[in-house]
Amino acid sequence: MTMSRTRRSAFAVVGAFLWVLASAFASAPAHAAPDTPRENDSHIMIMPPAPQETAASSRAMAAVSPTVSPAADYVHTTSGNPVECTSGNLCAGVWDPAVGKYKVFFLYRCAQYSLSYWNGVGQAVNNQVGAAAFFYGQNGQVLDVALPENRPFTYDWTPVWSIRNC
Repeated sequence: MTMSRTRRSAFAVVGAFLWVLASAFASAPAHAAPDTPRENDSHIMIMPPAPQETAASSRAMAAVSPTVSPAADYVHTTSGNPVECTSGNLCAGVWDPAVGKYKVFFLYRCAQYSLSYWNGVGQAVNNQVGAAAFFYGQNGQVLDVALPENRPFTYDWTPVWSIRNC
C-alpha cells in the first residue's frame, strides 16, 4: 500500500507542475488591446498616446534613443498611426524621447535581445509562427510570456531588460 501512495504522490506533484507550467504559457500578456485590424498575415499596431513628460523630468535626464542588441530593424511613428507587424516578427514599440515618437522594433531573427533605455508604456504583438516570446527582468527572471498570434497589447517596458523571441 505504501508503494501506491508514493506513486500517487509522485503523479500529483508532476500533475501540479504541468498545470502551473501550462497556466503560465496559456495566460495572455496584460492589457490586451481590443480587436485591431489585421491585413493578410500582418497585425496592425496602433501606438498609445504619447507620454506626458514634465519639464523637471526632461531636464533631469538626457534624451537617449532606445536600442536593442543584437540590432534589429525599426521604424519611428507617432501616436495613433498604424504600424504593420508582418508574419514572423515579434514587434515591440517603445517611446523614443530623443525624437518624440514611438520606435517600433521588428524582432525577426531568433535571439535574446538586450534592451537599453526602454522606459514607459508601449505596444507589442507576437506575430511569429509557433514561437512564444519571453520578457526578462534585471535578474533574468521571466516577467511575461507572449504567445504567437496574440492581438497587440499595451506593455510597460520599464522592468524589462531583455526579450527572447524564440
